[in-house]
Amino acid sequence: MTSGGSSVGSLNDIVRDGAVQLAPTRRSLRVPRPSNRVVVVVGVILLLGVGLTTVAFLRAYRSGGDPGGMVLRELSPVAEAVPSGSTVVSSSKNDAVWSDACADNSGGRAGWSGVEVLTIFKSMDASQTVVGAVGTAMATQGWTPTLPVDDAAWQYTPVAVWTKAVTGTTSAKVVAFQYPQNASPSPSTPGTAWMLGAEGKTPGYALPGC
Repeated sequence: MTSGGSSVGSLNDIVRDGAVQLAPTRRSLRVPRPSNRVVVVVGVILLLGVGLTTVAFLRAYRSGGDPGGMVLRELSPVAEAVPSGSTVVSSSKNDAVWSDACADNSGGRAGWSGVEVLTIFKSMDASQTVVGAVGTAMATQGWTPTLPVDDAAWQYTPVAVWTKAVTGTTSAKVVAFQYPQNASPSPSTPGTAWMLGAEGKTPGYALPGC
């Protein structure tokens, strides 16, 4: 029979010499597993991406302050206005720092501290001489004298105040006040103790809440 011959012929093609000839199969493709180094590098990149995104979010959320330290650089020369012949007891420069609101809602609010340049010095000169020398230096730096006001922002009432428009601040001032003898810093150093302080209030400024 023609149909039977065709079937046997096909079977003979598959079975040869008593062995079954299987159709060839495709080789499985092996995908190489990434090395540990590659995994670590990818992980670091992902972490950096998350970190940068978080920093950008916090900067946007906590707008204000002194980005880039521009205000601090502008106020820094005030530390050089100490009268000649004086002894510097301490000097510090502090950029704006973020503070959260009080957890107990006691009245404080979240915000930025002021940018401060603070110098404590001691002088043997009379008060008028000290204020005059500081005032001359302030004028050279572009600061204008203004009426001293006790705004409770300083430890003691200022005897002299200077103001200037400083880019990046809502207000900026320099104050000078004299310490009482019984509260004099560095009592072993001769002379009267003075504070020469500059403060710039940046956008988002708030008094410390806690």
